[in-house]
Amino acid sequence: MEKNNDLLKIALVRSYFENGELEKAIKRTESLYTSLSDFPNPMGELYLQMLILGKRFEGFDSSAENLPIDKEKLNIYELHRDIMAGNWAEAEVKIPQLNFNQPSISGLNRLSKQVSIFKPKKPWVSVLMSAVLPGSGKFYTGDYKDGIFSLLVVGGTAFQSYRGFSKNGASSTVGWVFAGLSTGFYAGNIYGSAKAVKVYNQNFWLEIENDAEDIIRSSY
Repeated sequence: MEKNNDLLKIALVRSYFENGELEKAIKRTESLYTSLSDFPNPMGELYLQMLILGKRFEGFDSSAENLPIDKEKLNIYELHRDIMAGNWAEAEVKIPQLNFNQPSISGLNRLSKQVSIFKPKKPWVSVLMSAVLPGSGKFYTGDYKDGIFSLLVVGGTAFQSYRGFSKNGASSTVGWVFAGLSTGFYAGNIYGSAKAVKVYNQNFWLEIENDAEDIIRSSY
């Protein structure tokens, strides 16, 4: 390891980076270059890429302006940093100001538009719908299969309870058993509807985050 052999140092760090060992790559970089002013341009870019993918945002913020990196490239890295941190509102402002010929920008612009039109589902709406018509809260989140199942189960047990009481009156064992089952399923249907909204919203953001990371990673 010659002191001034930057090509070898970059190759070593990139080998860790390509192998998915981000923390090891970051620590090795920081041990090879103790001062930001010592970073050559390629290593500076690689270092910022690793900080972004490793979600080391404080490290990125304290290093970005002090590394010898072209301003246009730095703007792109700052966009990547915002997106990896979930700051989509800031990203939406920055994207139109960037060069769309750069890798990742068009893909991230597409995701930004999806985020801007996304309307999170509201748990109280799902709960109210399911309280009025069992299963309809699941329809609200697009889970039609589970919604139909909830409707049939609650409706079926309620009907059996009604038949039992109609036949044997208030002393009907069958009526009370199915009334208890129907009440339990009804309450579970309401709780499940609220949970389904939470899962729906989480799945949207998880898919967006995964797609954004794939786009950013592939541009490096």
